Amino acid sequence: MDSMFSPSRAVQFNAFALFATLVVLIATPVPATLFVGLIMLYSVAYLFAQRSTLQLAMLDWLIVFLLLSYLVGRLVPFVLDDYSSRYLSAPLHVAASIPIYLMLRHACAMLDLRHYRNVLEWGASVGAIGAGAVASYQALVGGVPRADGFMFYLNFAYLACSLMLICLAMMRGSQRRWLLAVGVLGAFLAMLFSATRGVLLALPILLLAVMLLNAQHLGSKRLVAVALALVVASPLAYFTIPKVKERIDFTITEFRHIQHGQLEAAISTGGRIQLWTAAVEAYKERPSVGLTYPEREEKIEALVAEGKLTDWMLGINRGHAHSQYFEVLATGGTLGFIALICYLFMPFAGFLYWHRKNPENPFAQAGALFSLGFIIYCLTEVALQKELIAAWYGFMQVNFAVLSLTWKTKSMVSEQK
Repeated sequence: MDSMFSPSRAVQFNAFALFATLVVLIATPVPATLFVGLIMLYSVAYLFAQRSTLQLAMLDWLIVFLLLSYLVGRLVPFVLDDYSSRYLSAPLHVAASIPIYLMLRHACAMLDLRHYRNVLEWGASVGAIGAGAVASYQALVGGVPRADGFMFYLNFAYLACSLMLICLAMMRGSQRRWLLAVGVLGAFLAMLFSATRGVLLALPILLLAVMLLNAQHLGSKRLVAVALALVVASPLAYFTIPKVKERIDFTITEFRHIQHGQLEAAISTGGRIQLWTAAVEAYKERPSVGLTYPEREEKIEALVAEGKLTDWMLGINRGHAHSQYFEVLATGGTLGFIALICYLFMPFAGFLYWHRKNPENPFAQAGALFSLGFIIYCLTEVALQKELIAAWYGFMQVNFAVLSLTWKTKSMVSEQK
């Protein structure tokens, strides 16, 4: 009988944590960090029990570094601001997945890829369907202007989009495409009723990425047909879905205000422009590592006094930049931005490389789309500042990475036979 800390038990426990995390993520009030935290604690105990047989390759060290890079990019502001823990909270939640990664790499020979595919398909679909049901109830029955599930509506929308991308990535070669299709519909309803412009504008780009990653399978004719369908669907959605029309009209109105220099009238977009302006000014003040939060607030006060920003900016806590990129420039500087490349862009590049080497690898495609999604979400939101999203980001990255590598290894063994 397998011991509590055997490789077979490890992959079983992780599969349960993965499934539970996907299901409860946005469809229930249960925090997904509960299951990520439990498997992290188990992985630490597992690594201690298996310490005599642990071996790390260069690729493993690289992935560990990428998981640590967010934390590394926040260390200097942490020290400059008298060791305030608010700089490290989210990065530590990403780094918490390091022992999970090491555990799975050690136990990867016991990974049942078919079982893990089932876990991803059922988990993402059920979680997305649940999110769509909650959002529909809030919007249609509760009359909530912007459905938010059990969290802030922006986070709800971005996480729903991530679940949708997993469903789309797993469709090719799946035996339960109907379930995944319903999951895509549920995620879309969640995004639609959240009325989050950032994710609605990102959707066509992400769907185009899905098509390009499956171009060989779709063929040129299908690819053109789907592309035309997307082109037609965009104006059709505008004229047939009130919430889409409302948000687009709102955006157009805001751009008109901005064009005439009326930033205060453009409450949302104009506000973001001011936040990004303040972030750039903070970066100029100390390009190497940026400013601390108190220093950014002082800088904003000075910019308001000079008339470069409006009084609205005085109410912004910590100078929040409303974009991961600008936030990192303001607090982190050049060092922080290099770290951002490591934890946002390099995972995407790695998954894309594995996918190009083996287009049949569903886990590499899921990892690439998942990573690309966050690259886009972070343009208009500090998506990885919330602990729950940071923990989930790290947890999903390590699962996709180990599953992709295991698929590659087992495919090579099959070819040799």
